[in-house]
Amino acid sequence: MAERIVSTHSVGKFASPPTTQWINSPLTVRVPFPASFSRTPVVTVTTLQDPNYPGVLNDTFATTVVKVTNTDFTLRIVRVDTVKPNYSAFGWDQNLQIGYTAEVPA
Repeated sequence: MAERIVSTHSVGKFASPPTTQWINSPLTVRVPFPASFSRTPVVTVTTLQDPNYPGVLNDTFATTVVKVTNTDFTLRIVRVDTVKPNYSAFGWDQNLQIGYTAEVPA
């Protein structure tokens, strides 16, 4: 059983739905651990820009971990650097990555 995992996960691109259907709603992503834990770990997440994107990226994201089990975690991601009218957000064109650390507390 794992007690600490430091890893990355590819989220990919995300096209925002029409404004009438999406008022700054986040993308929900389930991330499986490469090995299971003996009990529920604490998870810390950050977004990582696509290192292969051809051009300058000004994208800024907020993430929230909403559920953790001993085999996976679920997080929500929303782009926060720009918004359309009525607070509807844009998607992103890059292959967004996340970096995470999952560790069973002492």
